[in-house]
Amino acid sequence: MEMVRLRVKLGSKGQLVIPKVIRESLGLIENKHVILEVKDKSIEIRALDEDIVERWRQVAEREGLDVSRELVYGDKLYEEVL
Repeated sequence: MEMVRLRVKLGSKGQLVIPKVIRESLGLIENKHVILEVKDKSIEIRALDEDIVERWRQVAEREGLDVSRELVYGDKLYEEVL
């Protein structure tokens, strides 16, 4: 995709709407996870092609760590993994 620059408005709750043209080009659909990364006063949004929780669970199991605890979004441990 060639560079696209669009102006969007930040909502009252800090939410941004990703325009349809960008969602479609990245394959973003409802409930799909993305990665947000802050770089030099910019935010980079990347599509996540796999379930990050499952990926980290596999890494933990391979390293012999306990993965019996269920991780949920908003859980401090879940956010630390990212």
